Amino acid sequence: MVPILMSVVLENLLHLAMLGIGFVFLIKGADYFIISSSSIARKFHVSPLIIGLTLVAFGTSLPELAVSFAASLSARASGTTADIAMGNVIGSNIANITIILGLSAIMMPIAVNKSMHKQELPFLMSITVLLALLINVFAGDQIVWWEALILMLAFAFYMYLMLRSHNNQEENLEVHLVDIKKAVILLILGISGVSIGGWLVTTGAEFIAIEILVQAFSMEASRATTLVGLSIVALGTSLPELVTSVMAAKKGENEIALGNVLGSNVFNSLFIVGLSGLVVPLGMNADVRLDSIILIGITALVVIFCITKLEINKKEGWVLFILYFVFIIYIILRALGIF
Repeated sequence: MVPILMSVVLENLLHLAMLGIGFVFLIKGADYFIISSSSIARKFHVSPLIIGLTLVAFGTSLPELAVSFAASLSARASGTTADIAMGNVIGSNIANITIILGLSAIMMPIAVNKSMHKQELPFLMSITVLLALLINVFAGDQIVWWEALILMLAFAFYMYLMLRSHNNQEENLEVHLVDIKKAVILLILGISGVSIGGWLVTTGAEFIAIEILVQAFSMEASRATTLVGLSIVALGTSLPELVTSVMAAKKGENEIALGNVLGSNVFNSLFIVGLSGLVVPLGMNADVRLDSIILIGITALVVIFCITKLEINKKEGWVLFILYFVFIIYIILRALGIF
């Protein structure tokens, strides 16, 4: 009996370690990717603006992409749907605009450029509603290929708008650049890191969902998977955005903090869901559907904060910060069947 119990404990610890190590690989891999790709791009005289709008934004969202894409590949191999992928995206978006934006505003009120009222904020609200419509109205309980294609086309349109509207603007790129040889090595390490990290996090998260939550707490498998995706995986994969935004706020570059969060949510909703959905249908249960509506409400609240006083002040930052923990408590109680 004792050897069996020890074996179970060791297996649990192993998968928890895989989850933690996976997050380290994801974060460092994303960091290496940003440094290396930015260095290579500057070597070929690509402007700092385009690097910021594409490579840096892509790099900070690489963990979400790696986890969602790994979940899609795993689901395709097993002939199922990638339920954890949607939970990861919705949870990451909620974490971005609550705890990350909230912490940044608490450290220093975030100024909102008036130009954001005409483009970035309406676009963010629009794609949040679009994602919710695809989740709740069309194609049953999955994001299928044609819905994924719509999201990819919307992402291409977003990139066009960003490049066109900022075409004549100069922006400073605060990324440590390295020589080309080191950049190539870091690029390989970065891509390898996020790939390995994505697999480790997905494997560890699925084990926690099925073996621990389902067996120990008698949760439904689908609810357990959604809970892990919305909470542990979502917060872990949002760490690059958290570090980038909080450091920007500490330096007084609070507009960067807001732009990073808005860009990350657009990237998550359009590119990550779109690319993952083209690989395999993304499964959705009633919890994910409801959370997509909750995301609309929280996004609308952030937009209201942005347009009322042209800033997100410390009081509003605390509201967003507390709101995240209210959401986490809610989804835990929901998964336990209390709600």
